[in-house]
Amino acid sequence: MKGDVVTLVTHVGEVIGRVVEENSDSIELADPRLFVNQESGAGLAPGICMTGIKDPTGAIFYKGSIVAVVATAPELESAWQQQTSGIILQ
Repeated sequence: MKGDVVTLVTHVGEVIGRVVEENSDSIELADPRLFVNQESGAGLAPGICMTGIKDPTGAIFYKGSIVAVVATAPELESAWQQQTSGIILQ
């Protein structure tokens, strides 16, 4: 999974990011973003929690809080790429 953009399904929501490292206890993601539903439709929050810093460069998620790790839908991966890099993908 190292280098892949994945979605972590957790007890508190879904987080999209690029896998930096994985071990028996945790998964580290680069540029994690929380998937959110908004009035205008689905989107990505500028972080992973309400009180954390905006646009974090990374976070470690412990496997005890992860329900599943799945491939991210292509349209959401593109949105993540755009939000984290500023590059607009077609």
